[in-house]
Amino acid sequence: MARKSNPQTSRRDLLKWMAAGAATSLLPFSLGKYSTSWISVEHHELLLPKWDADGFRVALLADLHTNTPDAADYAATAIRLAIEQKPDLIALPGDFLNLSDSKHVAYLEKGLEPLHEAKCPVVATLGNHDYNCNKISRIISTVTNSSAEVLQNRAVEIRGVTVAGIDDAIAHKHRTDFLADGSFSKSVLALLHEPDFVEVMPGNVSLMLSGHSHGGQICLPGGQPIHTPVGSWNYYSGYYPDAKVPLYVTRGIGTVGPRLRLFCRPEVSILTLRGA
Repeated sequence: MARKSNPQTSRRDLLKWMAAGAATSLLPFSLGKYSTSWISVEHHELLLPKWDADGFRVALLADLHTNTPDAADYAATAIRLAIEQKPDLIALPGDFLNLSDSKHVAYLEKGLEPLHEAKCPVVATLGNHDYNCNKISRIISTVTNSSAEVLQNRAVEIRGVTVAGIDDAIAHKHRTDFLADGSFSKSVLALLHEPDFVEVMPGNVSLMLSGHSHGGQICLPGGQPIHTPVGSWNYYSGYYPDAKVPLYVTRGIGTVGPRLRLFCRPEVSILTLRGA
């Protein structure tokens, strides 16, 4: 004779499985929320074939996306972490905001405020999200007022290094012809927001610095991105010595879409540049 099942036990088991399922589904979300604000300060020594400013140190921070008060706080924290490293240069290759109304510009001002404490030059370029804003002039003036110099297809000399800012490529604002006139130093550092456009760099560039990819933002364990945006399909994170010119891509600080990172911590990159 078959035994009757115990309805009470079945309901209890069902509730246990439901609770376990809920906990399992919430774990990646909780980890992602935690990772979003867990900034990694990463030190790398890069050997560059075309470089004679040995030991020059760059703090690289991209994709601040200061679109909320929390995001502005994280950006300010990241900048302070960079300043603590006492670099020779702070480089900000684009994507400061997604909107340019007064409220969001105020968030950007708050996020960039620590730059006034920097003891080294600060340079910046613009990104595709900056150009998607209605009034990019507001973003440019806010970044400039923070003590950063916005480079739009021009170069400056800093301690024997030519620092060239290439304007955004997705917005079709980029130009590199000014780099090929032969009047620059051997050590040429270029900032361009989207890393895949390394293919347009002239051969005299020693190193290109980019962001844009967010490292994938949502990644599989080990940091393999599920998706990267147009402009970062070929290069999305880390150092690529065998690109057309050597290229470093930072995972950046902020986020687009849900304020969530998974297996992809925000990154302040401290790069020590040496001649190979």
